[in-house]
Amino acid sequence: MEHQARWSTVLNLRRRLGIYVGSLLVFLVAYTAAYRFGMASIEGEPRNWVQAFEIVVQSMTTTGYGQDAPWQTLEMTALMILIQITGIAYIFVAFPVLVVPWVADLIEPTPPRQIDEVEDHVIIVGYTELYQSLIEALESGETPYVIVDPSSDRAQRLHERGYTVLYGDPSSEETLDNARVDAAETVLVDASADEYIRVVLAAKERDIEASILALVTDPSRAQYLRYAGADEVLSPKHRLGKSLGDKVRNVIELPEDTFERGEELEIIELPVGPDGDLYGETLDASRRLERIGVTVLGAWVRGDFLASLPADVHADENTTLLVVGNSDDLETAEEIVGSTSYRYNTVRGPVVIVGAGIVGRTAMGTLERAGVETRLVDQEDGPFVDVVGDATTVETLTEANIEDAKTMLVALDDDDDAILTTLVARSLTDQLELIVASDREESVSRLQTAGADDVLSLPNVAGRMITLRVFDREIMTLGERVTLTRIETSTLETDELEQLDPEAFRARTNCSIVALEDEGELVTHIEDRSLERIDALVIAGTETAVADLLE
Repeated sequence: MEHQARWSTVLNLRRRLGIYVGSLLVFLVAYTAAYRFGMASIEGEPRNWVQAFEIVVQSMTTTGYGQDAPWQTLEMTALMILIQITGIAYIFVAFPVLVVPWVADLIEPTPPRQIDEVEDHVIIVGYTELYQSLIEALESGETPYVIVDPSSDRAQRLHERGYTVLYGDPSSEETLDNARVDAAETVLVDASADEYIRVVLAAKERDIEASILALVTDPSRAQYLRYAGADEVLSPKHRLGKSLGDKVRNVIELPEDTFERGEELEIIELPVGPDGDLYGETLDASRRLERIGVTVLGAWVRGDFLASLPADVHADENTTLLVVGNSDDLETAEEIVGSTSYRYNTVRGPVVIVGAGIVGRTAMGTLERAGVETRLVDQEDGPFVDVVGDATTVETLTEANIEDAKTMLVALDDDDDAILTTLVARSLTDQLELIVASDREESVSRLQTAGADDVLSLPNVAGRMITLRVFDREIMTLGERVTLTRIETSTLETDELEQLDPEAFRARTNCSIVALEDEGELVTHIEDRSLERIDALVIAGTETAVADLLE
């Protein structure tokens, strides 16, 4: 379509040029004949065709009249005025009709059709915002990539943003050669558009060694892509639904005898705010919270729970820290992180799920496999739907009995409806944990303002999934949970832990010191304390790390 539009623009310019030149010639011939006749019949001073033509051209171009001026008769004067006006009109018409389009076509930037020699690179066909985090990871890791796009306008915009872009039909042999598909490591295709299925076929025909990954929004199309030759088909909405379900599952194990005064410690989830000190920082930078007596147990990153805090993952609006501490220290942590916390639910279920689409059904399946009771709400009746109605109304959410639920997941296809549902649900109860899925990243802040405790956006969750797949890493799954346990100091080798150093302790044991029990009192500020007066340590870590420590 775009090539047709550009060709139509060229034809229009040629047509305008033809009309302009043709009409100009007609006027020149007519005025030359009229001038020659007038000079002979009216002025009585005959002129030949060349002389008449010269005077007409001088008049129309406003360069002068030569030897014939002035004229003695009114008729010839009127003719010369008409010739002058016509000439000026044609000069002015030439600029908007011909000159401006011609100059604009000359100076209009065009996207690259060739790229530098690359190898072991990633080819991205059909850029969407789902690829943003992947491109950031590729650039930070200095991994070469090229975006192939058949739209010249979109390719030019991406090129101006500093991306490596190649303009052309991605299913054509010429474009694939220009993108050096034979030397690529991975070919990533947005197969939600019909025309891009041909790219999978074209790439497979080349018998390339690169892995071909295809993204689909409709899972029913996955089989056709596999038939076409895709090595793996990724479904971002399935991933978003699983992330919603995982967000509800327990990631902490709290034995009954963890510590005697557990009521003095609180476990909360703390979303990273865009105005907070940790936004944009690496996850390991959140350890600075331990200076105020708060221990970070892990973090939810775009739908994945990480018990460790890697230095190569950055915190953003889709990051939620899981922290433990006393109420005063947690309030200080809220100021640093830039958001309001909500209490971590150790008792999960029942969970109300709003929306029976791909995201909602996937979340429900994830929770049911974990043994969590669910209640499904949708506008239309169907399999597994418990409540039929509009979730943006008080009546439907009341019928779903959300006031007795622990958590509600909103998985609607329309972000505006998700915002309305969040507002209604929050007006009915403040005790409900409200987790919302959004299709657009710009909806995250609006949903949080509406009352959502946590928001998972499709671009960020899917982007992380794509990044892990491209780099041949498995998608993070909830395996071992984080456990808190109390350890008597009498069981420790005090000669090696005479002065407590939280960082050294973590490096050595892969566990964190959450608190100390000092003469019957829990203390969360740990640094520079001796074990002499300490009765016990409260330790947090994965089940394996804690078991190794206890040995």
